[in-house]
Amino acid sequence: MNCWNNVIGIRGLCDEQTPSSGLYINDLTGISMSDLDSGVNEEDKTAYTLIQRKIDQAANMIQAESLAYLYNRWNYLTSSWDGQVGFWPQQLQALGSSAVWRGIGVRYRQADYIAVTLTAVNLLVNYTGTVNVLVYDLITGNVLETIPVTTVAGTPSRLVVNKKFTSNGQMLNLAFLYNATAVNSYQTGLYPVYGCGGCSRGSRWQNNVLERTIEIPTAGAVIEQNISGGSWTGGLSVEYQVACSFESLLCAHIGQLGYPLLYKAGMLIVKEMEFSKRLNGIISYNRERNAQLVEYYQQQYDAYMSRYFEQAYMPDTGCFSCRQRVRQVSRIP
Repeated sequence: MNCWNNVIGIRGLCDEQTPSSGLYINDLTGISMSDLDSGVNEEDKTAYTLIQRKIDQAANMIQAESLAYLYNRWNYLTSSWDGQVGFWPQQLQALGSSAVWRGIGVRYRQADYIAVTLTAVNLLVNYTGTVNVLVYDLITGNVLETIPVTTVAGTPSRLVVNKKFTSNGQMLNLAFLYNATAVNSYQTGLYPVYGCGGCSRGSRWQNNVLERTIEIPTAGAVIEQNISGGSWTGGLSVEYQVACSFESLLCAHIGQLGYPLLYKAGMLIVKEMEFSKRLNGIISYNRERNAQLVEYYQQQYDAYMSRYFEQAYMPDTGCFSCRQRVRQVSRIP
């Protein structure tokens, strides 16, 4: 779930939700739903659609502006690496069905601000139909994503996914599993072992990530404490990427970014009205006032963002570190 969702609320929606920040765009000085309805374009249709689009745009702009600002003050590792877990041997050996969640786990070594992108899922099982591969958070037991894979018995299936999961400063402990209760599969290991169909090892460390085979009984919660073992991936193979994530860092600070998001969205909304193609009395009458509102919103945004940069806790981790300033002094003989 995008951590920027529902930070700013919109009053009057049929499915109105209380925003996490407690802030509503309607309460912003100068925002009138009736005026916005008079100026929306054909693509947006309604003021509510326009507002949501501008809130999303404001969130993207804040992320870009924050990254540019912090680049000058903090070292930020942008490098990433790709991994693949689960390989099929040259000679397949059967693995029977069982009342377990079967698959692969990846756990990052420490709490940090990283993102794991699941690039693709490969599945080779002795089953024809749809097999749901679920992405679990082994700390909370929550399902983060459900990936339906269409399989034909004995034939590899590959599905490009490109789903991102961020740690937000916490431990990241993920599992990619399917319910093996009615699915026969094969003995496939974490890594390729040529000429040995029955060889396997249950875990390995790879660039700060613990990769492991996992089985968890279907009768219990899918959490770390309930792992019962597992020597094989059961025909499952995943391709993934690990990278430091500035987006993850901002998500950890989302409670401090409510007001900047409010004023940035307000500025974008009023600018839309200022340059609206719909020429009517309300748009023409409010044009000068809208220009003043944009200036006011910009001042408020700058003030709140300055406060955020001054007060925000910045981690000193594997992804972020304080940039050392070098002071040069010239001496005149």
